[in-house]
Amino acid sequence: MSFIALDWGTTSFRAYCVGAGGAVLETIAAPQGILAVQNGAFDDALENHIGQWDKATPILASGMITSRQGWIELPYINCPANLKSIAAAIKAHTSKQGRRIFFVPGISARSSDGIPDVIRGEETQVLGASLGGQEYFVTPGTHSKWIEVAGGNITGFATYMTGEVFAILKTHSILGRLMTGDVNNEEAFARGVHAALKDPCGFLHRIFSVRTLALFNEMPSDHLSSCLSGHVIGTEIAHAVTHHSKSAQYTILASPALAQHYVAAMKIAGLTVHFSPPDIAVKGLALIAKTAGLIP
Repeated sequence: MSFIALDWGTTSFRAYCVGAGGAVLETIAAPQGILAVQNGAFDDALENHIGQWDKATPILASGMITSRQGWIELPYINCPANLKSIAAAIKAHTSKQGRRIFFVPGISARSSDGIPDVIRGEETQVLGASLGGQEYFVTPGTHSKWIEVAGGNITGFATYMTGEVFAILKTHSILGRLMTGDVNNEEAFARGVHAALKDPCGFLHRIFSVRTLALFNEMPSDHLSSCLSGHVIGTEIAHAVTHHSKSAQYTILASPALAQHYVAAMKIAGLTVHFSPPDIAVKGLALIAKTAGLIP
């Protein structure tokens, strides 16, 4: 092994055994993010996952593991951020089992009105996928990000709480009371997206239609979830494109299975979209490790 790449987020854990040539030799994934670790027992949690891997192999760790709720909190690196600035801020740590862990910080930016925004983990994906020039990346998820890169520098980004808002509305609001099943209906999803793109400022009004369409038997109950998803994702895209070039090519940093709804919605909005290669975060961590002189 050359190193172990660790992507430890809020709700998920992923570890990659990386060979000398950069190839992923083995992957361990579990739905056990930092919030599942009790009483700060991160040493034990890590060993439960990768205990069989060589303890002499260095670990590059990124994601929410370096947040205030994580193992070691690291301050954010200000934008513009690049390989050198991020590598220079790595924090070395030795676990109770003697593993050498190098924690990678997240980055921060401020909007035009001075409001701070932050990411932890997505920056490794972006640096791994970046080819140079002016680039635009989207990372779908609980808190999706729209990220700009220019000449190898992450120059700015915006966070959207789309996934979390959808889950809250579906689970805890009256909109979810009439929903049945988890059918993925493309027509209902597209209807929500089109409505959002047409009236992006009317979100709080529009989403009530998810209930009324069912009440008046104008949409099957097992299509309501798809329609709501279209509304929230479409609203995100409608806002994002007001701050980005609509004619640019956007790279989705997620697997096709996870990001299919985003691709569909972005195409409805007239955007050009393609996927990055798989395990791109590993490539980003490898570049950071090489820049920091941790691996050859």
